[in-house]
Amino acid sequence: MHMTSAQAGSADGTSRRRILVIYNPSAGQWRRRRLKATLHALEVLGCVLTLHETTHPGDAEATAVGLSAKDYDAVVAAGGDGTINEVANGLIRAAGPIPPLAIIPLGTANVLAQEIGLRGPPAAVARAITGGPRQRVHLGRANGRHFIMMAGVGFDAHVVANVDLALKRHTGKIAYVLEMLVQALRYGFPPCHVTIDGRPFDARSVVVCNGRHYGGPFVAAPEASLGTPAFEVCLLERGGWAHVLRYGAALVLGRLSALPDVRILSGRLIRIEGQKGLPVQGDGDIIAALPVEIDVAETTLDLVVP
Repeated sequence: MHMTSAQAGSADGTSRRRILVIYNPSAGQWRRRRLKATLHALEVLGCVLTLHETTHPGDAEATAVGLSAKDYDAVVAAGGDGTINEVANGLIRAAGPIPPLAIIPLGTANVLAQEIGLRGPPAAVARAITGGPRQRVHLGRANGRHFIMMAGVGFDAHVVANVDLALKRHTGKIAYVLEMLVQALRYGFPPCHVTIDGRPFDARSVVVCNGRHYGGPFVAAPEASLGTPAFEVCLLERGGWAHVLRYGAALVLGRLSALPDVRILSGRLIRIEGQKGLPVQGDGDIIAALPVEIDVAETTLDLVVP
């Protein structure tokens, strides 16, 4: 573990905001510069920073498990939605009172940042972290693994499972676009059998939305809310490359819910069955495999929002 810490306390003896920042040091040069600028802005605002560089997958989660509100006023996940997901999974299992979660978006899609309206230069992000209100967030859970924004089965999970991670680090969203084009021709679109609060449905792809946004700034489920203990379930009923392009275009245009072969239904308990072992993505990483049961977690997190 690599940690550094600023001096706790200001010159006049008043207490200062104690913040733990968990970040992945393998981020690209642009992301490192943005992180450094945001950390500097936090110090200017009088924060006491403790930095934790992750050293391996799961390190962010393991670090968050041991955190307490007695030691930190907030924990900041600096990275993409996957890093944020790890920290959230750790916090949800921590013993005793836990600090609120804040984020410095440094990822490819930054879906959670889009959801809460966190944008702007590093100084604006720092001000949101130090002065923003807390929002109580209900998490989803897929076979016991928590997610914040969404869980997906079908085409999107297949893309996530096969995307070139090295290419993703260098090109960001371009890696996903290329993989989508490849998988649109290769993927067989096997059917998914979905049960939503006991009601049966069939689809080729399923996205269980805990928030409104998907893939970045695009709204997939207009009625979804992180503050509501329920999901909006998007059922995409058709398969094949032509329908992938049509669904993608509708998502970009904000018209996905208007398509006749897309159903969006509310529910709290979702079971998805199909080809055994098919991947389930959560917040942009593979978190489970079919069959999967998705429900609302009992424990909530406080999220710092702008």
